[in-house]
Amino acid sequence: MRIRMLMLAVMAASLGGLGSFAKADDPNLQEVLWPTKSWQTSSPEQQGMDSARLARLIEAVGTYKQDSLTIIRHGRIVADAYYAPYVPDVSHDLRSVTKSVVGTLTAILLKKGNLDSVDHPVVDLLSEKQIQEMDTRKKSITVQNLLDMNSGIEWVEKLYTPEETIMRMYESPNRTAFVLSQPMANAPGASFYYNSGNPYLLSSLITRTTGQSAFDFAKKELFEPLGIKSAKWGKVDAQGVTDGEAGLSLSPHDMARIGYLYLHNGQWDGKQIIPPSWVERAQSGPVDATFGFHYGNLWWSYPEKGAYMARGRHSQLILVIPKLDVVVTMTGFLNDTEFYSASGLIDDISSAVKSDRPLPDNPRAQALLAKAIHRAAEDKPYVVGNIPELAKSISGKVYGFADNKLHVKSFTLNFYESDSSWVITTFGEPGRNRFTGLVGLDGLYRKSPPAGYGINAARGRWTSEHTFVMERRILGHSETQTWALTFDGDKVTVNFENTDGFKAELHGETSE
Repeated sequence: MRIRMLMLAVMAASLGGLGSFAKADDPNLQEVLWPTKSWQTSSPEQQGMDSARLARLIEAVGTYKQDSLTIIRHGRIVADAYYAPYVPDVSHDLRSVTKSVVGTLTAILLKKGNLDSVDHPVVDLLSEKQIQEMDTRKKSITVQNLLDMNSGIEWVEKLYTPEETIMRMYESPNRTAFVLSQPMANAPGASFYYNSGNPYLLSSLITRTTGQSAFDFAKKELFEPLGIKSAKWGKVDAQGVTDGEAGLSLSPHDMARIGYLYLHNGQWDGKQIIPPSWVERAQSGPVDATFGFHYGNLWWSYPEKGAYMARGRHSQLILVIPKLDVVVTMTGFLNDTEFYSASGLIDDISSAVKSDRPLPDNPRAQALLAKAIHRAAEDKPYVVGNIPELAKSISGKVYGFADNKLHVKSFTLNFYESDSSWVITTFGEPGRNRFTGLVGLDGLYRKSPPAGYGINAARGRWTSEHTFVMERRILGHSETQTWALTFDGDKVTVNFENTDGFKAELHGETSE
């Protein structure tokens, strides 16, 4: 029996990656679990990890603005934490993790023969009559240059301000042509520069070569084989192209399926979804990037730590550590000035791995882990002051606004002894321009029933006799909105700010 198991392991390895079994030199050969239907769970000790260290990690992550942390070893979830008010099974905005998924779809194009080579010049594949400033450098941009963020296209991308190239791209009637019409800053391949126009072109390439949007292509060729069912991906542009740089939402468990595919060298339950060579390039990171990272195929890597990852703004992460047989996912809503160190996370996970064999059961450490996960799910209140008399007089009043950057038409606050609420209407399409939800006045979030756009969670407090501040989240969106309303007689001034750094000041009044 032992010889037969070894023979099967060798055969599986020859078919690409780990195949159906773990490492051939593992004395305790385990069949690889394929979580197409669901993930199995395990105590950390059964997978050679220390529960106490994972408990401390969950506590440490919780001091940041995180939504979730999921840790998987040997195909089993060993820790799964959700930080209030976020809850399990809600699709989460992945921001630039979307780029790594678009890279994966490009690999599928290559494997299926829709793309002959990553060395193919892009302008030949995306011939656009509107392309401007064509020169020999632009003609030499390859698909691989797009995947490695070294296309050489001149681009400004930093804080989503109106003058940035990416914001002008979104305002363009033809975003693909817009990106291709930008002047060249460098020769292709000369240097790394993070440019969200590159994956947008790759999404356009998917549409051009398959006749489908990237989302529709992903549903059939990637999401369905992996058992991913939580995917959402916004609207296509005027040319039918899905946003290739951001916009995808997945649940943390579905994010982990993407990481698990890469952990197993592009194979899933006997089927090679993407070429092993594609995974190797993502892991090795042949391009020197920023902040000590390497880059390749739209994945970031730390080759010296044996880890690579898909990263998105506000702390979205799919982390793969092949040498430890580990996949980690993280979601959050951190400000741009905050971050949880990916390098530190790799070290923390590595220190929790004690063996490739099961460890002795440790009920005390497992209790600490269970307690940390439970505490994460508990909402942490902030301090609230007294409710002024003004609250009674403004409750239920409708404050109207002239058209503005937020397109807010009216704002109403309803203060009750319990389950107070807010109502916002916009200048948008009738029937789809009214938003409402509960707001906690005791320092805790109140979650509203699910709406078409998601689940609202809001809390508020009076910061002075005349100013009420409400924090609003849509669960799974990687941002917090802050609405500060200052009342003066029949008038109100609203100061809005979100995690992306967008700010607006509105002035309104009530006619009541």
